[in-house]
Amino acid sequence: MATSIAVPVEEYLRTSYDPDMEYVDGQLLERHVGEHFHSLLQILLGAELNSRRRSRRFRVFAEQRIQISAEPRYRIPDLCVMALPYEVAPVLRGPHLVIEILSPDDTGADTLTKITDYLRADIPHVWIIDPYERTLTEAGQSGVRRPAGLVLATPLVGEVDFAPLFAELDEPTE
Repeated sequence: MATSIAVPVEEYLRTSYDPDMEYVDGQLLERHVGEHFHSLLQILLGAELNSRRRSRRFRVFAEQRIQISAEPRYRIPDLCVMALPYEVAPVLRGPHLVIEILSPDDTGADTLTKITDYLRADIPHVWIIDPYERTLTEAGQSGVRRPAGLVLATPLVGEVDFAPLFAELDEPTE
């Protein structure tokens, strides 16, 4: 992460940052702001998941603060999915799925730290999507793996085929 600033957790929770920051071990951590492919894939994937929300009984959130632990630790995944019903609160707890879409500045160490945080918080499904390399990684309690194809699934959201989403990234902008 680029920089960190020490602040009390109470200040973090009552303050809005632009862009929002994560809070880990008493430090505000800057997040890498998405670029073209990151941003476009975030909206495309969010729309794909949102189209299923009623039939599959979940809600999709973009860049929503989630509490990872009582240490306190707060992360902001690019997307997260909450199964219905859930408690409405300024900070969510216990999502079914978190999705991190990689930016060119994301490092393997930072991404691994986030995956570890999510798994320690008992989040059952973590997807890491690289829109630049067009690769998928999923993590869960059974480990981290790359699927053979371009499909990821959870029992709640069902199968998501990333091939058409990645194809949309290549559509002309003229």
